Amino acid sequence: MQTSTPWTQDDSINGYDDIEKFENDFIDLMIAEKGMGLAANQIGITKRFFAIGHSSFDTFKNHAIIWNPQVINFSEDKVIDVEGCLSFKGIWLKVERPSIVEVKYETTQGETKFAKLTGMESKCFQHECDHLEGITFNKRVSKLRWEMANKKSK
Repeated sequence: MQTSTPWTQDDSINGYDDIEKFENDFIDLMIAEKGMGLAANQIGITKRFFAIGHSSFDTFKNHAIIWNPQVINFSEDKVIDVEGCLSFKGIWLKVERPSIVEVKYETTQGETKFAKLTGMESKCFQHECDHLEGITFNKRVSKLRWEMANKKSK
């Protein structure tokens, strides 16, 4: 998976004249695939953005597109929890991540926002940021653990 480059207001999405139409289609794709997050480079767009959202989340209870996301601070406290990934359907892995992250991102209108995320929302944001850095969750576990999860999914 490729590392993504920053999104600018001048960028366009191939096949879309209307950014809002693209956002709705991108969010609909994430929902149809039963995801809580979907990074642009998972569908071949190497720009820094992702869709995120779930009814159990606090900040992103409503689905949103997160432009140029950054984790700007993270807790020393870590949590190990099960994650799935739309790039590896049916594979579930226990991944260790900081339990709390402070993040910075842009809205579609170019407004910069900050948020403090915990729980599943924190993990999801970190997971999608990893994608934008070209890192998939199988790189966060041992080769043996990955092979066992892969075998179990078949």
